[in-house]
Amino acid sequence: MRVTGGSARGIRLLSPRSAAVRPTMDRVRSALFNILSPFELENINVADLFAGTGTLGIEALSRGVGHVDFVEQKAVQCKDILSNLRAAKLQDKATIHQVTVSRALNTLNTPYDLVLMDPPYTQPFPLDVLRKLQERTLIHKTSLIIVGHASRVASPENC
Repeated sequence: MRVTGGSARGIRLLSPRSAAVRPTMDRVRSALFNILSPFELENINVADLFAGTGTLGIEALSRGVGHVDFVEQKAVQCKDILSNLRAAKLQDKATIHQVTVSRALNTLNTPYDLVLMDPPYTQPFPLDVLRKLQERTLIHKTSLIIVGHASRVASPENC
């Protein structure tokens, strides 16, 4: 696993070998950020929910976003996020929250311009998370929300 673009391009990222961890592959991250390239990403606020090893948020930081809040409940994953941030020299632009996403949504108070979510494939589509983001005004009308999910999990037409 490597950062695919920006200031930390080529930096190797830690990724534990475990069935419980499914980091977003390099080519998927590269494609995602190529799709996002027409949008102004510089200095925006980003939330990386269900962060895992932090690959999505670190990729965003490398490409110029202002700050990323990483939300991950597992301590070992949070340690990996911190190690990856340090390797990429991006730790000063990030906050790691070791808590469940539902709990984090009760305490976060920054409106986000971009929300990245890649929940475990064993969970249903995180419609409750999308609703909570809106209820707590953690997103605004022009916010982008990217949700990864298993192909067998249906996503709602309207959220």
